[in-house]
Amino acid sequence: MKKIYLLIAFVLMLGACGWTKKDLGMAKSTPDDGNMARKERLVVPPDFDVRPQ
Repeated sequence: MKKIYLLIAFVLMLGACGWTKKDLGMAKSTPDDGNMARKERLVVPPDFDVRPQ
């Protein structure tokens, strides 16, 4: 019974570590403004008003 408590305590302490959360994919990742890709502006095609027949 004592081993189970030690195992649970170890898992809780390990889960609280920031590196462990990042390695397991549990940490939230925020987008970096410097790595954001810039998108081209949308352009209306020249024949947009022409309707198909």
